[in-house]
Amino acid sequence: MGLLLAGLMLVSGFAAAESEPAEAAADETAPVETAAPVVPAIDLPALKEGQIVEFPVEQKIKKNATAPHEDCYLYADGDTEMKDATGYADPSITVSIGRGRAYDTDYVYARVKIANASQMRTLMASPLGNLNTTPAHELAKRVKAVVAINGDYPGGDKRTKRTKGVVMRQKKLLRQKCDGKYDILVIDKNGDMHILVKAKDEDVTPWLEDAVNIFTFGPALVIDGKPNYEFDHELNVGPNKSVQRMAFCQTGPLEYLMLTCEGPENEGSVGMTIDQLISVVSSIPGVQNAYNLDGGSSSAIVFRREGKNWKKINATSSPKVQQLKDIIYFVSAWDRK
Repeated sequence: MGLLLAGLMLVSGFAAAESEPAEAAADETAPVETAAPVVPAIDLPALKEGQIVEFPVEQKIKKNATAPHEDCYLYADGDTEMKDATGYADPSITVSIGRGRAYDTDYVYARVKIANASQMRTLMASPLGNLNTTPAHELAKRVKAVVAINGDYPGGDKRTKRTKGVVMRQKKLLRQKCDGKYDILVIDKNGDMHILVKAKDEDVTPWLEDAVNIFTFGPALVIDGKPNYEFDHELNVGPNKSVQRMAFCQTGPLEYLMLTCEGPENEGSVGMTIDQLISVVSSIPGVQNAYNLDGGSSSAIVFRREGKNWKKINATSSPKVQQLKDIIYFVSAWDRK
């Protein structure tokens, strides 16, 4: 089964100069580049055999997870050796991979559709406060992910010393210490993303009953379909540095887009500032909410199972493999039996 996927090309010439003050870059009226064409999300194929299952929210599915089905990977026309999959489609999940370039930087994105919200999940390499970390592809392998990205690297250990905000993983609340400085991402039981701007504890508490996963990193990139240039540039997110970055977006009910740009460590790329990432992400049709996750060499999209191995598909020109604390991942729920 072949699929020819077009890359994402940005056609407007606007780019905020690094030397411009933060106030100018954050101008809400600044022109936004237009994305065209965009790799289409793939509709879920009709279920002709087997069943679609739902996974328990609060339990690990390591042993019960369905591994990606080898015959469901899609390849570009002409890829006779079938080495580089451009997508995946079974009746419970589809993934389409796209690539583009903006601001002298390459980026990779994955569009995902799932049948039910239990297929979007999180995994931590070790308990909160523990120093143990693991590469993204190894974490994805543990849970048989179809596609996975890095998370927010929850703090509370010697690496980050960041102990503010909220950490919830698969309904388990691990920390709630909001100080009103960080944008919080809530993913609820329906798989919908909600962004709480500069949240305090009292802002988060009403969401705890319906929330499944909550992240603290940010800033918010797109809120209710509008680009968010007016975030706090004083927070320690290195907003004006050109680096690798990761955006996690929702484009519709049970539909998502994950986009990561390359950085100065990668051949032919310089990286993006937060404002540039906002420009790229907000120009993609259908993006309703988008949130900035951990960046730098932690940025990772893992896709394509090869035998017993999973592999990272972004920033491949650099041999560096970053150890991660957590991932967000999507699994197949198609039981063919």
